[in-house]
Amino acid sequence: MQRIETEVVYTKLAHYVENPANLSYATEGSACFDICAALKEPLTIAPGEHVGVPTGLKIAAEAPLWFRINSRSGLAIKHGIITIAGIIDTDYRGEWIVGLLNTNAAGSGKSYTIAPGDKIAQVELPFPYHAVFREISQEAFDKLSTSRGEAGFGSSGR
Repeated sequence: MQRIETEVVYTKLAHYVENPANLSYATEGSACFDICAALKEPLTIAPGEHVGVPTGLKIAAEAPLWFRINSRSGLAIKHGIITIAGIIDTDYRGEWIVGLLNTNAAGSGKSYTIAPGDKIAQVELPFPYHAVFREISQEAFDKLSTSRGEAGFGSSGR
């Protein structure tokens, strides 16, 4: 089955950190695109701790497409850092925040530090879709509003 290229629009927020790997597929055969941390200073995740890492991006695809946030294999295998809370619905219009968990045992001394612009996760569209990114202004992005808008992280109830 051939992949289907679909336009995905995004806008950068003021705290976005430039990295050419952001919103790009590492190879022609990559199933996921990379997403990077928009931090002003390094962030250390202690063993057993979970954090929400900002991306400085608002991203939207046409309905009914959604996005799945996945762990980067190198972070998971080498450092015990995995993603949590992995689906971004088609109608969410807020900044993408990536949940990361340090799976190392408390007291192990295996903290992990994320630097501004580091790749923190990989994102997939449902197979066989493949994102083709187009940057738009914040004003144009705001016109893509949905009934959900920027409400996220438990906004649909307990």
